[in-house]
Amino acid sequence: MKLQLTRRLWQIAGGLFFVQLIFAFAGTPPALWEWLDGSACYPRETPRYVVVLSGGGIPSGSSLIRSYYAAQFGRGLTGTTFIVAMPADQDSDHSSVGRFRDELVMRGIPAGQVLMETRGLNTYQQAGNIRQMLGAAVLNAPVLVVTSEFHVRRAMLCFRKQGFQRVAGLNAAGIGAEADPGLFAALRYGFWGNLITHIKMFRELTAIFGYKLCGWV
Repeated sequence: MKLQLTRRLWQIAGGLFFVQLIFAFAGTPPALWEWLDGSACYPRETPRYVVVLSGGGIPSGSSLIRSYYAAQFGRGLTGTTFIVAMPADQDSDHSSVGRFRDELVMRGIPAGQVLMETRGLNTYQQAGNIRQMLGAAVLNAPVLVVTSEFHVRRAMLCFRKQGFQRVAGLNAAGIGAEADPGLFAALRYGFWGNLITHIKMFRELTAIFGYKLCGWV
């Protein structure tokens, strides 16, 4: 019985990897890409709160990209509060979450406008803690969630589940080299980049399914 189950799991895993290989060559269905990355959810109003979700410690590629996008969007806004959400086991000012805040300040966001949420261990908990931090009176205020590509949809769903009514998303995606990479670029870079992208997409779809089972979205 265990052998049959193990064999079946290997078959499913192999099938999923084969599908990923096909997508790596053929490209991603545009509708799925746009649904995950929140391209249609760009803010149409000035946010009262900008929430920057962590992607890792500082320095790390994902967190630095998110801080860059948040600062580029928020520089010059008045009356907007920024909230950095990242777990911290030690003094916030001297851990990654403090350095995350400092990245925003270095890029032009006033230090007095940046709050830190350090207790949430996943996106749903972070949304709930931010609700407690701000109070129920702000649930109808416009909120912008800044996070990495493919995580935008799950993040927005979590905030809406916690009662926030006006949630928008900003996709903090990396940008590739703009110069022509030369001969066989599709094979040297395109295929492998697509493969990594589709692994991330499958991971995110699995996470959304898990959050749905838990009642978090």
